[in-house]
Amino acid sequence: MIAAVRRIGRFFPLAACVKVALLQSLLSLTLLCGQLSAAWAEQTDRLFRVGVTAFRDKAATQREWTPTIAYLNSTVKGAYFEVVPMVLAEFQGALARNQLDFIITNPEHYIVFEAQHGFSRVATLVKGEKGKPVNQFGGVIFTKSDRADIQQLADLKTRTIAATDKTSFAGYLLQADLLETNDVNLDSDAKVKFLGFPQDLNVKAVLSGQVDVGFVRSGLIESMVEEGLVNKASLKVINAWSPPDYPFQLSTPLFPEWPLAVAPHVPMEVANQVVASLLLMPAGSEASRSARYYRWSSPVEYLSVERLMRRRHIYPFDQPEPVRVVDLLRQHAIALVAMTLAIALTMAVLYLRARRLNIDLQVSRTKLRELAHHDVLTGLPNRMLLDDRVNRSLMLSRRSGKQLAVCLLDLDGFKPVNDQFGHKVGDELLKELAGRLTSSLREGDTVARYGGDEFVLVLNEVPDRAHVKDVLNRVLQAVASPYMSCESAKVTASMGVSLFPADASHAEELYRHADAAMYVAKKGGGNSIAFHQASDQIQ
Repeated sequence: MIAAVRRIGRFFPLAACVKVALLQSLLSLTLLCGQLSAAWAEQTDRLFRVGVTAFRDKAATQREWTPTIAYLNSTVKGAYFEVVPMVLAEFQGALARNQLDFIITNPEHYIVFEAQHGFSRVATLVKGEKGKPVNQFGGVIFTKSDRADIQQLADLKTRTIAATDKTSFAGYLLQADLLETNDVNLDSDAKVKFLGFPQDLNVKAVLSGQVDVGFVRSGLIESMVEEGLVNKASLKVINAWSPPDYPFQLSTPLFPEWPLAVAPHVPMEVANQVVASLLLMPAGSEASRSARYYRWSSPVEYLSVERLMRRRHIYPFDQPEPVRVVDLLRQHAIALVAMTLAIALTMAVLYLRARRLNIDLQVSRTKLRELAHHDVLTGLPNRMLLDDRVNRSLMLSRRSGKQLAVCLLDLDGFKPVNDQFGHKVGDELLKELAGRLTSSLREGDTVARYGGDEFVLVLNEVPDRAHVKDVLNRVLQAVASPYMSCESAKVTASMGVSLFPADASHAEELYRHADAAMYVAKKGGGNSIAFHQASDQIQ
């Protein structure tokens, strides 16, 4: 390049300063181009595409999921993510061309992609509605509210029905399976019109009178009502039922929510970072609100989905059942022996490598489970695991008819420990306290760290308040005893208690009442127990 500038100078006499300026500009341009090329190559190498099923509008899906992708881009190091909204029919082509690294789709399609392309589920979506986490969904069968001739499932015979697609899990398959168990065969007893995506089209077709009945996913009608697109009073749900604490209208049974699945070619360290980031995403964050979910959880089992797919003979369960092993042995004994020897030899060669990979995988999964469900400092259950334990305890209490006690414990005098001796001593004291609380309760009860110096105690199957008070008095004594980590600390506890079913009917109300009672105990001077009462008096 310098030689070129000199040749130009021979033909066009230039001042020395002009030649130097021209030379500097050309060198700067060359360096800039090189830097841009390197940056572009680096970004391309780090790009991961996330395919998301757009059961409504693609543009809306892009807009709703962009904050989640931005969250991953800010938390996962060494990777860049991009959201790709798709209708169900577009997934097969993209996966065949190896264009997707992660997928977020309905559980039936995940199982198909697991069988065809080796995808593995790593997390499950948890929806949120009116402050309640929901990790299940179902299908809805609906018609216009003024259709007096359509009241039950049997009335769908001879009707015209709007559905999304024959492979749509909550837009056709769930409803078809339910109707078949009620002697209504959609192939022979009704006329189905597949309108494609978005599912809003099914609602509009019913309201306009183009069809008699529509199929959609649970929650969609409520979303359209909230957006002002539909008047709730204009529609009615057929075979409606309401599971406890489920916020949406339903016609079919419930099934696990959408999974996040990863392709086999994605590096393990990237997949682990993605899962850890999503599990640590605060519940109700801006990203989750944008995509209409509450948080992410550890992956759940999809056995109920597999059973439905077997009943419907959907790939990969569309083939006849295999013949008996005894028959295979009789017909192909020599071939089977040869195959067994070959497999044994192959396994012997690969054993050490497979064993190492399995150990690494188990360590990685253990770390992820601990990170997702336990407090880092004390090792106690965190809020996510606490919510699960409380919900399970509520189910057991409803079945057994016995009471459940939820106690919120707040330490008195803990702040001076941090101020005088430092946070390291305070942390050691909290760890010592966690062991005392666990030892004070029965094996089936739960101690969880709620945050800071607050803890939650869950006492299962308690006979009466007197029993609860005896247990918590032992806890008060354990809290007030001297600590090895800080012998001069004067720490006590204020404890508020709420009972199920006497005080509350669900988890959120139990927490709220226990919190209010705890403040009554603290206002009374601390080192005491207060049960939730209408008069808020210390017991």
